[in-house]
Amino acid sequence: MYWKSAVGSLVTSLLAYSVLVSLCNGVCIDKEPRLSSFGKKPDGCMDGDIKRDLNSKWSKEGCMDCTCDSDGLISCCSRTLKPILEEKEACEAILDETSCTYTIKRKDNSAQPCKNLGYM
Repeated sequence: MYWKSAVGSLVTSLLAYSVLVSLCNGVCIDKEPRLSSFGKKPDGCMDGDIKRDLNSKWSKEGCMDCTCDSDGLISCCSRTLKPILEEKEACEAILDETSCTYTIKRKDNSAQPCKNLGYM
């Protein structure tokens, strides 16, 4: 009987860990490649009006790290997690793009604290 409860605890712990890791991965956005001509493999990635080299990495506004893979797919992921505020109407999270950190403040009185429930 001990063996079954130990295995059950291990499975539960691994499941909880995998959910936690996926939640802590931050926000990522993928953009499909734009083909240069019908059926031809792209020779880079179009990031707005900027052409990026295949297999390159760069940083964007909003504390995003981006990559252009060998197939022309752009993937951008946030370097920071956004706070989850208890009082969304009364409080705001302001991103400092230099340090990639959030400051949480009350909209009507910045001297009063706001409760942060966690990060996403």
